[in-house]
Amino acid sequence: MVQLKPQEKIEDLQCDGLSIIQSSTEYRFTTDAVLLANFCRDMRGKVCVEFGAGSGVVSILVAHKKHPKRVVALEIQPQLADMMRRSVELNGQTDVIEVYTADLKDAVQYVRDADVVICNPPYRRIGSGETQTAPNIALCRHEIAATLADVISSAAKTLNNRGRLYLVHQADRLCEIVTLCKEYGLAVKEIVPVCPSPRHQPNLTLICAVKGGAADCKLRLPIYIRD
Repeated sequence: MVQLKPQEKIEDLQCDGLSIIQSSTEYRFTTDAVLLANFCRDMRGKVCVEFGAGSGVVSILVAHKKHPKRVVALEIQPQLADMMRRSVELNGQTDVIEVYTADLKDAVQYVRDADVVICNPPYRRIGSGETQTAPNIALCRHEIAATLADVISSAAKTLNNRGRLYLVHQADRLCEIVTLCKEYGLAVKEIVPVCPSPRHQPNLTLICAVKGGAADCKLRLPIYIRD
């Protein structure tokens, strides 16, 4: 067992006995992260980098379900990176997952020519949406430390040719995502709309883009969170 800090507890990920440490004072993972982890494909034996790993749910699920050779997880907030390290240890994944307290814009200092980059970034521009008074929560929800352009440009630098970027983001920023991907040499190849229910319009999109890929894209059937 790993040591827990005040306000922390171990939660069951409901996936083959995997667990994760969560804190009542830190940003908690959401359904978006689980959808992103499940969306990733073709990762067996490959090198994967996660930008903004938070408390580690995506890397932990991907390492278990997708069988990559190596996962390099980057998280700028030290307390979240520390939680993730202990969760990785808890799940016996230290031979696969490496955790670094690092800015995603410095990713090439930790790995080059990666096969896959995964990111569940802050969704909101500074000044938009609900204002967060806690700085640590604000960093996770707003583009304070990294913008969408930072995410995509850093992914382009980190990936090898034909490497894949897997991204989850707000549906109303899809046009911006496609434009930025083209600007930095990534081709959006797959789009999956995510709807709260069959009665609602998509509020999220899952995106797969390929570095140096051709300009053909598949629009998939939507995922419904609740039936």
